[in-house]
Amino acid sequence: MRLHNSRDGATHCPDCEQPIDAADINVSEGAGLCRACNRLFRLSKLVDAADKHKLMNEFVGEPPAGAWASDDGHTVVIGASMRSFGAAVAMLFFGLFWNGIVSVFVAVVLASTLKHMGVTLPAWFPAPNMNGSPMSLGMTIFMWLFLTPFILIGLGLIAAFLSSLAGHVEVSIDRERGKVFEGIGPFGWARRFDVHAFKDVRLSDKQWTDSDGDRRSKSNITIEADKTISFGSSLSVERRRFVTAKLADVLQRAA
Repeated sequence: MRLHNSRDGATHCPDCEQPIDAADINVSEGAGLCRACNRLFRLSKLVDAADKHKLMNEFVGEPPAGAWASDDGHTVVIGASMRSFGAAVAMLFFGLFWNGIVSVFVAVVLASTLKHMGVTLPAWFPAPNMNGSPMSLGMTIFMWLFLTPFILIGLGLIAAFLSSLAGHVEVSIDRERGKVFEGIGPFGWARRFDVHAFKDVRLSDKQWTDSDGDRRSKSNITIEADKTISFGSSLSVERRRFVTAKLADVLQRAA
Protein backbone atom coordinates (compact mmCIF):
# COMPACT_ATOMS: atom_id res chain seq x y z
CA MET A 1 0.00 0.00 0.00
CA ARG A 2 1.41 3.37 -1.02
CA LEU A 3 0.57 6.76 0.49
CA HIS A 4 0.16 9.60 -1.99
CA ASN A 5 1.25 12.82 -0.35
CA SER A 6 -0.39 16.15 -1.14
CA ARG A 7 1.41 19.07 -2.71
CA ASP A 8 2.96 20.17 0.62
CA GLY A 9 4.64 16.76 0.91
CA ALA A 10 2.65 15.55 3.90
CA THR A 11 0.00 12.93 4.57
CA HIS A 12 -3.05 14.57 6.16
CA CYS A 13 -5.50 13.49 8.87
CA PRO A 14 -8.92 12.54 7.42
CA ASP A 15 -10.69 14.45 10.23
CA CYS A 16 -8.75 17.58 11.18
CA GLU A 17 -6.66 17.65 7.93
CA GLN A 18 -3.47 18.42 9.85
CA PRO A 19 -0.22 16.90 8.46
CA ILE A 20 0.79 13.50 9.89
CA ASP A 21 4.51 12.96 10.35
CA ALA A 22 6.00 9.96 8.54
CA ALA A 23 7.29 8.69 11.90
CA ASP A 24 3.67 8.33 13.08
CA ILE A 25 2.73 6.00 10.20
CA ASN A 26 3.29 2.31 10.90
CA VAL A 27 2.95 0.43 7.62
CA SER A 28 3.47 -3.01 9.21
CA GLU A 29 0.62 -2.40 11.68
CA GLY A 30 -1.53 -0.76 9.01
CA ALA A 31 -2.22 2.35 11.11
CA GLY A 32 -1.27 6.00 11.52
CA LEU A 33 -1.50 8.43 14.42
CA CYS A 34 -2.69 12.03 14.15
CA ARG A 35 -1.13 13.88 17.09
CA ALA A 36 -3.28 16.97 16.47
CA CYS A 37 -6.52 15.16 17.34
CA ASN A 38 -4.84 12.18 19.09
CA ARG A 39 -6.59 9.54 16.96
CA LEU A 40 -5.47 6.36 15.24
CA PHE A 41 -6.59 5.68 11.67
CA ARG A 42 -6.42 2.66 9.42
CA LEU A 43 -3.82 3.06 6.71
CA SER A 44 -6.48 2.63 4.03
CA LYS A 45 -8.31 5.69 5.36
CA LEU A 46 -5.09 7.70 5.32
CA VAL A 47 -4.54 6.63 1.71
CA ASP A 48 -8.05 7.84 0.81
CA ALA A 49 -7.41 11.16 2.57
CA ALA A 50 -4.05 11.61 0.82
CA ASP A 51 -5.58 10.85 -2.57
CA LYS A 52 -8.34 13.39 -1.91
CA HIS A 53 -5.78 16.10 -1.10
CA LYS A 54 -3.90 15.26 -4.28
CA LEU A 55 -7.12 15.37 -6.27
CA MET A 56 -8.14 18.76 -4.86
CA ASN A 57 -4.70 20.18 -5.66
CA GLU A 58 -5.16 19.28 -9.34
CA PHE A 59 -7.93 21.84 -9.78
CA VAL A 60 -6.73 24.91 -7.94
CA GLY A 61 -7.23 27.13 -11.01
CA GLU A 62 -9.76 27.06 -13.83
CA PRO A 63 -12.03 24.02 -14.33
CA PRO A 64 -11.35 21.76 -17.33
CA ALA A 65 -13.26 22.29 -20.56
CA GLY A 66 -16.87 21.20 -20.24
CA ALA A 67 -17.03 21.69 -16.46
CA TRP A 68 -18.08 24.62 -14.30
CA ALA A 69 -18.53 25.87 -10.73
CA SER A 70 -20.33 28.96 -9.44
CA ASP A 71 -21.25 30.47 -6.08
CA ASP A 72 -23.88 33.23 -5.75
CA GLY A 73 -23.39 33.50 -1.98
CA HIS A 74 -26.36 31.24 -1.25
CA THR A 75 -26.04 28.23 -3.55
CA VAL A 76 -22.94 26.56 -4.95
CA VAL A 77 -23.41 24.86 -8.32
CA ILE A 78 -20.85 22.34 -9.61
CA GLY A 79 -21.42 20.62 -12.93
CA ALA A 80 -20.01 19.05 -16.06
CA SER A 81 -21.21 18.15 -19.52
CA MET A 82 -21.65 14.53 -20.60
CA ARG A 83 -20.94 15.56 -24.20
CA SER A 84 -18.67 13.12 -26.01
CA PHE A 85 -18.49 12.87 -29.81
CA GLY A 86 -17.01 9.38 -29.72
CA ALA A 87 -19.69 8.05 -27.36
CA ALA A 88 -22.43 9.72 -29.43
CA VAL A 89 -21.22 8.06 -32.64
CA ALA A 90 -20.96 4.66 -30.96
CA MET A 91 -24.46 4.96 -29.42
CA LEU A 92 -25.89 6.14 -32.75
CA PHE A 93 -24.61 3.17 -34.74
CA PHE A 94 -25.41 0.60 -32.06
CA GLY A 95 -28.84 2.18 -31.43
CA LEU A 96 -29.73 2.15 -35.12
CA PHE A 97 -28.65 -1.48 -35.46
CA TRP A 98 -30.51 -2.63 -32.32
CA ASN A 99 -33.70 -0.64 -32.83
CA GLY A 100 -33.76 -1.48 -36.53
CA ILE A 101 -33.99 -5.19 -35.76
CA VAL A 102 -36.42 -4.80 -32.84
CA SER A 103 -38.69 -2.49 -34.84
CA VAL A 104 -39.39 -5.26 -37.39
CA PHE A 105 -40.84 -7.52 -34.67
CA VAL A 106 -42.65 -4.62 -32.99
CA ALA A 107 -44.35 -3.73 -36.30
CA VAL A 108 -45.60 -7.30 -36.76
CA VAL A 109 -46.92 -7.54 -33.19
CA LEU A 110 -48.49 -4.08 -33.46
CA ALA A 111 -50.24 -5.16 -36.67
CA SER A 112 -51.62 -8.23 -34.88
CA THR A 113 -52.75 -6.09 -31.94
CA LEU A 114 -54.62 -3.67 -34.20
CA LYS A 115 -56.22 -6.53 -36.09
CA HIS A 116 -57.52 -8.10 -32.87
CA MET A 117 -58.93 -4.66 -31.97
CA GLY A 118 -60.85 -4.63 -35.24
CA VAL A 119 -58.75 -1.89 -36.85
CA THR A 120 -58.36 -2.09 -40.64
CA LEU A 121 -54.67 -2.07 -41.49
CA PRO A 122 -53.24 -0.01 -44.37
CA ALA A 123 -51.94 -2.00 -47.33
CA TRP A 124 -48.34 -1.00 -46.56
CA PHE A 125 -48.51 -2.26 -42.95
CA PRO A 126 -46.70 -5.58 -42.15
CA ALA A 127 -48.89 -8.67 -42.21
CA PRO A 128 -49.76 -9.82 -38.64
CA ASN A 129 -48.56 -13.34 -39.31
CA MET A 130 -46.16 -15.74 -37.64
CA ASN A 131 -44.82 -18.71 -39.60
CA GLY A 132 -47.32 -17.88 -42.36
CA SER A 133 -50.39 -17.97 -40.07
CA PRO A 134 -52.29 -15.14 -38.34
CA MET A 135 -51.04 -14.51 -34.83
CA SER A 136 -53.48 -15.52 -32.08
CA LEU A 137 -54.42 -13.14 -29.27
CA GLY A 138 -52.47 -15.23 -26.75
CA MET A 139 -49.36 -15.23 -28.92
CA THR A 140 -49.72 -11.46 -29.46
CA ILE A 141 -49.77 -10.85 -25.70
CA PHE A 142 -46.81 -13.19 -25.21
CA MET A 143 -44.81 -11.39 -27.91
CA TRP A 144 -45.41 -8.00 -26.25
CA LEU A 145 -44.10 -9.41 -22.97
CA PHE A 146 -41.15 -11.02 -24.74
CA LEU A 147 -40.23 -7.83 -26.62
CA THR A 148 -40.56 -5.47 -23.64
CA PRO A 149 -36.94 -5.81 -22.38
CA PHE A 150 -35.60 -5.40 -25.93
CA ILE A 151 -37.70 -2.26 -26.38
CA LEU A 152 -36.44 -0.87 -23.06
CA ILE A 153 -32.83 -1.49 -24.10
CA GLY A 154 -33.52 0.34 -27.36
CA LEU A 155 -34.97 3.31 -25.46
CA GLY A 156 -31.92 3.26 -23.19
CA LEU A 157 -29.65 3.47 -26.23
CA ILE A 158 -31.59 6.47 -27.51
CA ALA A 159 -31.28 8.14 -24.09
CA ALA A 160 -27.54 7.39 -24.01
CA PHE A 161 -27.12 8.92 -27.49
CA LEU A 162 -28.98 12.10 -26.47
CA SER A 163 -26.99 12.31 -23.23
CA SER A 164 -23.74 12.07 -25.20
CA LEU A 165 -24.90 15.08 -27.23
CA ALA A 166 -26.56 17.32 -24.63
CA GLY A 167 -26.55 15.64 -21.21
CA HIS A 168 -25.05 17.14 -18.07
CA VAL A 169 -24.47 16.45 -14.39
CA GLU A 170 -25.01 19.24 -11.86
CA VAL A 171 -24.81 19.33 -8.07
CA SER A 172 -26.35 22.31 -6.27
CA ILE A 173 -25.59 22.88 -2.58
CA ASP A 174 -27.13 25.40 -0.22
CA ARG A 175 -26.90 25.68 3.58
CA GLU A 176 -29.23 22.75 4.25
CA ARG A 177 -29.72 20.56 1.21
CA GLY A 178 -27.81 19.24 -1.75
CA LYS A 179 -29.27 18.09 -5.06
CA VAL A 180 -27.67 15.84 -7.67
CA PHE A 181 -29.18 16.17 -11.15
CA GLU A 182 -28.41 14.06 -14.22
CA GLY A 183 -30.26 14.68 -17.46
CA ILE A 184 -30.82 16.64 -20.64
CA GLY A 185 -31.87 20.24 -20.22
CA PRO A 186 -34.58 20.39 -17.53
CA PHE A 187 -35.48 16.71 -17.99
CA GLY A 188 -33.70 14.16 -15.86
CA TRP A 189 -33.28 12.50 -12.48
CA ALA A 190 -32.78 14.54 -9.30
CA ARG A 191 -31.72 13.14 -5.92
CA ARG A 192 -31.42 15.15 -2.70
CA PHE A 193 -29.28 14.74 0.40
CA ASP A 194 -28.74 16.45 3.76
CA VAL A 195 -25.60 18.62 3.69
CA HIS A 196 -25.20 18.43 7.49
CA ALA A 197 -25.19 14.60 7.35
CA PHE A 198 -22.27 14.62 4.88
CA LYS A 199 -19.64 11.95 5.60
CA ASP A 200 -17.56 11.53 2.46
CA VAL A 201 -17.31 12.09 -1.28
CA ARG A 202 -15.00 9.98 -3.40
CA LEU A 203 -14.27 8.43 -6.77
CA SER A 204 -15.33 4.80 -6.72
CA ASP A 205 -15.41 1.82 -9.06
CA LYS A 206 -18.36 -0.53 -9.37
CA GLN A 207 -17.27 -3.97 -10.58
CA TRP A 208 -19.33 -6.88 -11.84
CA THR A 209 -19.12 -9.99 -14.00
CA ASP A 210 -21.08 -10.02 -17.27
CA SER A 211 -22.94 -12.96 -18.81
CA ASP A 212 -19.73 -14.10 -20.55
CA GLY A 213 -17.81 -14.21 -17.27
CA ASP A 214 -15.72 -11.13 -18.10
CA ARG A 215 -14.93 -8.61 -15.36
CA ARG A 216 -16.42 -5.17 -15.95
CA SER A 217 -16.07 -1.91 -14.03
CA LYS A 218 -17.66 1.52 -14.06
CA SER A 219 -16.23 4.62 -12.39
CA ASN A 220 -18.51 7.12 -10.69
CA ILE A 221 -18.72 9.76 -7.96
CA THR A 222 -20.16 8.66 -4.61
CA ILE A 223 -21.56 11.02 -1.97
CA GLU A 224 -22.22 9.58 1.49
CA ALA A 225 -24.62 11.60 3.63
CA ASP A 226 -28.07 10.66 4.98
CA LYS A 227 -28.15 8.46 1.87
CA THR A 228 -25.55 7.18 -0.59
CA ILE A 229 -25.73 8.68 -4.08
CA SER A 230 -23.58 7.48 -6.98
CA PHE A 231 -23.50 9.39 -10.27
CA GLY A 232 -21.28 10.77 -13.03
CA SER A 233 -20.30 7.52 -14.75
CA SER A 234 -20.93 9.16 -18.16
CA LEU A 235 -18.47 11.99 -17.51
CA SER A 236 -14.94 12.01 -18.88
CA VAL A 237 -12.19 11.15 -16.37
CA GLU A 238 -10.99 14.76 -16.06
CA ARG A 239 -14.50 16.17 -15.57
CA ARG A 240 -15.35 13.46 -13.04
CA ARG A 241 -12.20 14.22 -11.04
CA PHE A 242 -12.95 17.95 -11.12
CA VAL A 243 -16.52 17.52 -9.82
CA THR A 244 -15.27 15.20 -7.05
CA ALA A 245 -12.54 17.64 -5.98
CA LYS A 246 -14.89 20.64 -5.88
CA LEU A 247 -17.55 18.70 -4.00
CA ALA A 248 -15.00 17.57 -1.41
CA ASP A 249 -13.93 21.17 -0.86
CA VAL A 250 -17.47 22.63 -0.63
CA LEU A 251 -19.12 19.84 1.39
CA GLN A 252 -16.32 19.59 3.95
CA ARG A 253 -16.73 23.31 4.68
CA ALA A 254 -20.56 23.21 4.65
CA ALA A 255 -21.11 20.09 6.80
